[in-house]
Amino acid sequence: MAFVVLVVLVAATAQTLVGFGFALIAVPLFVTVLDVKDTVVITTLLGLTNNAIVARTAWRHVPWRAVCWMFAGSLAGMPAGLAVLLFAPEDALRMGVGVSTIVMDAALASGLRFRSSSIASELGVGVVSGVLNTSTSMNGPPVVLYLQGLGHPPQAFRAGLAVFFFSVSVVTMGAFAATGVVSALALGLAAAALPAVGAGSIAGHALLRRVDPALFRRLVFALLLAAALSAVASSLARMLG
Repeated sequence: MAFVVLVVLVAATAQTLVGFGFALIAVPLFVTVLDVKDTVVITTLLGLTNNAIVARTAWRHVPWRAVCWMFAGSLAGMPAGLAVLLFAPEDALRMGVGVSTIVMDAALASGLRFRSSSIASELGVGVVSGVLNTSTSMNGPPVVLYLQGLGHPPQAFRAGLAVFFFSVSVVTMGAFAATGVVSALALGLAAAALPAVGAGSIAGHALLRRVDPALFRRLVFALLLAAALSAVASSLARMLG
């Protein structure tokens, strides 16, 4: 429980400051001590809460067209991701979490951008995000890369991410509840870590005024890489017995 709370505090602080990173930090670390289903449920629940806090203060700046089409695409991709979560082997999921985190961290850190702005590209980004969302809870990178490529100012970027992630998380929790993915352990750990979301939000807003966002962004990437490597190492250890 203490480990979960600490990870949530760090992840919520990072997301409040740079607009993304909650699941990318939390999931690879959680899977070293929890099974993947509980990890995804806890991350979705707490991420929903954190994004609700950010969205409440930033919704006036949301780029609504892009967010709405990406949300529609995400709904289409969610069933495929849910099938992966329900039926893929546990160790394969853990390894997939670690490897995909490394790939997505590298893409974000490299400054990769989507240059095309169209309904088709927004739907496509949404579909990929939806598959990642219900399988690993790490649905952020495609959306982050797309919105960065459109050149939105920081307020619109953070607001768009928060509203998109919040909306998707609400639907995702409904799907998890309907398919029996939600466990008592996951609910208990999420409840215990809930105050850490508020504390991380407060810390993130305080850091916004005091820390160079570019420097903190590099620190987030380093933390993402460390978390991903720990998940891969944990998966290999389990596979090798």
